[in-house]
Formats: sequence, structure tokens, C-alpha cells
Amino acid sequence: MPERNPVTEPEKVQFIWFGDEMSDNAKEGLRALSERFPNSAKELVVMPRRPPGEAGRQHVKQLLDGYETEADKYDVKVLDVRDHTERLAAGLAPKYDKQTLDDIFSAEMGNQGYIAAKDLATFLLRGEETGLSLDLSHHHMTDTEWEAVKEDSNFSQEAVTPFDFSTAELKVVDLSHGQDANMRHVLNAGFMAMTERHDDAGIEPQMMPHLDVFAMYTRKGTKGQEVAQAAANQHIGYLAQLSQDEVRKGNVTFLPNDDSRRFRPDTINLKDDNLLGAKYNTQDPSRGDIIGRMAVSALADGIHLVYGTTATPPGQTQQDMPVPQVDQATWNDVTMRAYQVDNVRVLPQLSLGKDNQNSWRTRSTDDPGDVTQLKADSKVTLVQVSNFGVREAAALGMEGLNKPAHLPYEVHYSTSAGNSPRRTPSPASEGANMAGLRQQVAALSMPRTPSPEGPGITASAAQAPAKPPVKRAATGPTR
Repeated sequence: MPERNPVTEPEKVQFIWFGDEMSDNAKEGLRALSERFPNSAKELVVMPRRPPGEAGRQHVKQLLDGYETEADKYDVKVLDVRDHTERLAAGLAPKYDKQTLDDIFSAEMGNQGYIAAKDLATFLLRGEETGLSLDLSHHHMTDTEWEAVKEDSNFSQEAVTPFDFSTAELKVVDLSHGQDANMRHVLNAGFMAMTERHDDAGIEPQMMPHLDVFAMYTRKGTKGQEVAQAAANQHIGYLAQLSQDEVRKGNVTFLPNDDSRRFRPDTINLKDDNLLGAKYNTQDPSRGDIIGRMAVSALADGIHLVYGTTATPPGQTQQDMPVPQVDQATWNDVTMRAYQVDNVRVLPQLSLGKDNQNSWRTRSTDDPGDVTQLKADSKVTLVQVSNFGVREAAALGMEGLNKPAHLPYEVHYSTSAGNSPRRTPSPASEGANMAGLRQQVAALSMPRTPSPEGPGITASAAQAPAKPPVKRAATGPTR
């Protein structure tokens, strides 16, 4: 095999596929990307959906056998993330550990949260070693796409020149061509762009480029690795804050004996003001926005934490609160610009294009064991059980609920005045200086009972309002 060119080929390329059987588009992506990076070490990073019981174990085995068959064609190794959570959790210590990741991945994969699981796994992988992570919906840039890029009004030779893999610390996707197109109050405890409390205090959000995570390169031992680790911590921290808020409102309960490193919601109602419920309800229209903002915000926070310098934002006075800011030269250095060509996001610096239809996701199903038509309803509570899930049959009043579903919860309709579910106990599922800032924003713990807000940068910025209105920039997170 020819020797790898360290300038034009990364040490390792990791192709990510989470869910069920690989689609034809994903198989084609695996072939095209293997040809694009012939001399790099290559891994197919997978996380198969795992239904409960013996049937679930057999399902996982069949999926892994299928992944191996496809990967062997191109000399690609298969890495099941579930087998490496202890190693990947090293960058989260001491706040979180292997058990935290196992719990979160179980919750996401059990509810078709493949994109959310993929986003967190990308940060973890990029915080662990040198390499390039890519969705399998990428393909080699075509001549037609390249000609369209050159005609784009945002084209510049500097923006499309391939970067040097041997020296680059960090490369993430910029959808806005270096322009300020997204707003965020950086390094706060929530994923939202801003909160009512910030508005009431007259604190303006920062504007920054619109980032995405469908391609990400980091170099071990550099600030790039630190960004990925910080983003992973922030991502989990948002989930912790979201959980805290919903526990305070009585919308969520957790298994009572779990410590702060566990994430096992016991009940989740589907009230309109329950953002955690929206995140885990595949039918909620705000679900995609929540998942997208969590990933983009985590990445933005990580970059500001590692590359930012604390200063008063332009246009404000010395009496205003100083915040970490990233200068334009740094943004240019750590981002790669994506050009929109028809339905493809083209990354000229990598000679790649990405299908913008989320085509790597598994196809929809009519299986009544899946979460299909469960809408937000204040009388619905999802109660965790060991082998059952949310089912369309529950809404139809059918009995049994004995088929495994994506989400390990059973539907209960409340009949009490306090809107608590009528239920019997269910078995548990198996299932400042910059150094100081890094410690403070390492994310929140997962408290199981309401607690007062503490001081510091990770204190709750505000309790999220019911389906809060978001001040949107010209572009929003694209997933």
C-alpha cells in the first residue's frame, strides 16, 4: 500500500453509522470515502439499535455481522461505541464516567435519537485521538459541484485551499462563510441561544459563525482535542440542566437510588412545557431543534472556552460583563466553509460533499411497537419498564403492551387530581482564569431532586419557559 501523505491524508478517518441496517446510501458513502482516503487508517464507528431481551441480542449480532461484511470490502475496521465507553469517558472525568455514557446512549438509541447519540460520540471520539469524523452521507466532491462552488458569491481561493492535516489542530464546519449568523450566550448552563433572564438583564448574546458537526478533525495534544472534550462535557451538561429544570416543574422523575453520574428518567410526562419530554418524543415538532441546538451550542462553547479571550464585547462599556470572545483569525483557522450546491453541502477543503437529507437515518416503520403517533398530552406519562415501550396501541386502549419498542417506557394516562400516573412499581431498566473556567463549565451533575442555583458560570441561567420562543438568526442549526 502506498505510504500515507501526512499533509493531504489524515492519520485516521472514522465513518459514523448509528441505528439499524446500513442504507444503500450509507454503503455507497463507505465505498466513496474509503476511496477518497485510501492510505489513512479507517474505522466504521457504529452503535446498533438494541431492543430488549434475547431477540434484541440476536438483532445486534446480525447488525454487527452486516457492518463487518460491508467494512471488510474496503479494509475498514468496525468499532462499536458501546464497547469503548470506558475509554471515551476519560475526557469527562471526574464529572462523568462510563456509566453516564452508557445511560445516555441507551436513552438516545432506545428512542431513535441517532443524531443526538452521533453528535455526542463525535465529540468523545475527537477528544480521544487524532483523526477525522464523518457522517456516511458524504461523497467525493464532483466536478459539477466544484464548478458550482467556484461560481458561488462566497468563493475565495483562501477558503477552498486544502488544509494541512499534519499541523491542523481543529477543523469544524462553518455554514455561514465566516459571517456572524448564529447567536449564543456562551458558557452558560443551557443549550438555548438566550434566556428570558439574559433579556431582562439587558445582556446581549454574542454573534458567531453558524457551526455544524457533520465533519470534524482534531489533533491529539492540541487545543483541538481540548475543544472536543469541552464540547462533550457541555453537551452532557445541557442534558443535566434540562433534567433539573423539568424535575423542578414536576415533569420528570428519576430512579430514586441513582447518583449524579446516572441518567435514567423514571417518568416523563408530555406536557407542553416539558422540553426533556419533547426531546424524547419523536412526534414533537420541536425535537429536531432541541437536538440541533444542543450540538451546535456545545461546539461553540468548547471553542470559546479553549480559544477565547475574556474581554468586553464590542459596542459595550467597561461596566458590562466581560465574556470569552474568539477573534476572526482564529475562526478562519479552525473552520472549513461549506457551500450549498442544490441539496449538497460541499466542503472543498476536504474535496467532499454531504447529502443534506439525513439519508443515513433508518427508514420509518409501521411496526405498532414503534413510537408513531404519540402527541403531547398533559395526561400522558411515560413510565420506565424493563421490556415494554410506548406503543400506538396504548392510545387505542389495547391491552398487553408486550412488544419491545424503541423507548423503554409504558404509557399511563393520569386519573388523579394531581395528574400523577396510576401505576404499579416497574422493574428498573438495565440498562476568571481559563483553568478555573474549564473546571466550572465541565457541566452540571445530574441531581435527582430540586436544588437551589449555585454561583458560578454553570449556574442555571433561567428556567426554560414552556416551548420558549427563540430569537433566531438568519440561519438555524441544520441537522
